[in-house]
Amino acid sequence: MISHQPLQKADFGAIYDQPDPRAYFLTLEPYDYVIAQHGADLFSRLLQARGPTDVRRQRILDVCCSYGVVATLMKTGLDVAALTEHYRTAAAQDLTREQLIEADRRLLQEASVPGRADVIGLDVAANAVDYARATGALDAGVIENLEVDPPSAELVALMSDVDLITTTGGVGYVTEPTFDRLLDVAHEGVWVASFCLRTYDYDPVINTLEKHGLTTERLSQTFPQRRFTGPAEEKWALDRVRKNGADPTGKEATGYYHAEFYLSRPACEVERLPLAQLLPERSEFSMSDL
Repeated sequence: MISHQPLQKADFGAIYDQPDPRAYFLTLEPYDYVIAQHGADLFSRLLQARGPTDVRRQRILDVCCSYGVVATLMKTGLDVAALTEHYRTAAAQDLTREQLIEADRRLLQEASVPGRADVIGLDVAANAVDYARATGALDAGVIENLEVDPPSAELVALMSDVDLITTTGGVGYVTEPTFDRLLDVAHEGVWVASFCLRTYDYDPVINTLEKHGLTTERLSQTFPQRRFTGPAEEKWALDRVRKNGADPTGKEATGYYHAEFYLSRPACEVERLPLAQLLPERSEFSMSDL
């Protein structure tokens, strides 16, 4: 169930911590939720550009990982539409949670692609993280709220080998304290890749990352996240975008949330290879791409 309140972002909180992802996919499907696909595509390109490590697979920490959707997309040749169809079938067959876990394990094995990275998930949603660990979508997962608490010893140990910190839909739920605490325990060469809806201000996070020696660049293109749920949410979003000094024409005014993509790296790496060369931009997305 979606909670609608006047002039604010729709609340999908009820679907983020279920025993399995069926409600998540089937609830979001009418709104063309595509940001996870954009995230998986760009994060994979970043890892390829960064290059392999000498002794282990590359490792990602996905902040607000939910059911490991981005991880599943990165580890397989599947897209969001294929996953949605998979869970629609599971819902129609009325599979138990245990049966669905087994089906997801088979899906991940059959659709696995070579050269995949290890993905650690971080979220406050215990059911979602537990499910993603059980299927193998996440190689490890921690259930912690870094907005209020320091990282656990488990998370500190996992962070020692993280090459890339990512988030697709987390900014707004998590803010600069989370990034500050993660960078406190990350190794010196870590990168941070974030999608941030244009309804939110990413500058406080940029300032926090700068204190840890990371320089932030932004792609000029934006990425659709999902359709608005109705006129009230659309008005809220357009008002917020304009308040942030941006123009919604051709973006939010088309009926979709749009996110900007930010990459933060050590300054020496930015100088050596700017983002425009590291990650050459594709042409702007049109609604036909959704």
